[in-house]
Amino acid sequence: MSSVLHEDPYLESWRWMSRQIRCGLDPDEPRLIEHYLSEGRYLACCTATHPWTVAETSFRLLIDTANDIALPWHWRSQCLDQAWRPLRDLEKLSHCACRLKRWQAFAWQLATCQLLPSIPVSDLAQGSSDE
Repeated sequence: MSSVLHEDPYLESWRWMSRQIRCGLDPDEPRLIEHYLSEGRYLACCTATHPWTVAETSFRLLIDTANDIALPWHWRSQCLDQAWRPLRDLEKLSHCACRLKRWQAFAWQLATCQLLPSIPVSDLAQGSSDE
């Protein structure tokens, strides 16, 4: 029980950072990604949070953010550039055929990811006034 109590503040902090990354709330602060990944590593090694869950969640967050054309291109590019790190962790944790298959699918997703241009801010603003 004490590990769960100890985990809560770190888990909440990690979740808040994930929302900041996914929504591009501070796209000019690439250190946020490093901080998020570091917090995830702490959760995986020092709390009851399973390392596979942390790595998969981190990978999906970075890939989903990279593919979101509503976010600034430079932020999406930063996320894509860092997605290999949780993918590497997933590979190390792939001790069974099921996980290895999932890792391969994630590796393929990263290998074939192509960043489309972001939607210009002016187009986003026009879209809301057209309705």
